[in-house]
Amino acid sequence: MRLAVVGDEIGTSIEEQIESLKEAKINKIEIRKIDDKYLWEFSKEELYKFKEILDKNKIKVLTIDSPVGKKPIPYSRKVELFDIYLEICEIFNNEYLRIFSNLGENMIEEEIKENIKIVCEKASKRKIKLIMENERATYAKCPSECLKLIEKEKNIDVLCDLENAFFEGYDIYDSYEKAKQRIKYIHLRDFDIKNNCYACLGKGDFDIEKFLKKLKEDNYNGEISIETHLPMNNSGRTKRELFIDSIKSFYEIIKKLEIEVE
Repeated sequence: MRLAVVGDEIGTSIEEQIESLKEAKINKIEIRKIDDKYLWEFSKEELYKFKEILDKNKIKVLTIDSPVGKKPIPYSRKVELFDIYLEICEIFNNEYLRIFSNLGENMIEEEIKENIKIVCEKASKRKIKLIMENERATYAKCPSECLKLIEKEKNIDVLCDLENAFFEGYDIYDSYEKAKQRIKYIHLRDFDIKNNCYACLGKGDFDIEKFLKKLKEDNYNGEISIETHLPMNNSGRTKRELFIDSIKSFYEIIKKLEIEVE
């Protein structure tokens, strides 16, 4: 398994994100926002500067997170943003581009599938692999629903988000099992149901250890990306402090399970 982290979960500025990565001994990042702005809001010159800083610190951009296919963006704007994000990918030389399932004007399954085919062809020409995340309040709320949309396409796989499936009422293990043949990417976070707040990995109710054990049994060799959501608890602690506590718990679990990450 390869390990990455959603950057804006661990720091606001690019420098803060890098500082947290280095402390956690992680050299891969998933970029969604920098300075509380999505990447499409920056100029190309600014984006090249970010890439230069990451290269200098030997941090690889594994994934770029786009909002394409997510509510409430109008479909025409999603098309524009997708093309913009393909250009952003050329700057960062990342492997994956994340999208969501709302890729039709009328949310008709066949229309969505046709549009997925189009974006897959565009991404393939630029050698970018797409991943579709199951997202709350979208057409595909669990991994198996993503699979149903993408199963005929080659240049796209499923990004499994446990929490999103859980809060839409799905059994997270059943959801994973039904789509695991195309799950190549996982967002990992934990939640304390009793106290209604996000928890350090392994300290909440998602039983992260059980899930990682299942991945090991299945010989999962895809990507794991930490997306703690801990800053949303408004604890008064810094993003870095929250992340370091959580990643320490994660490292304890994988050590116990004898799982290696790179």
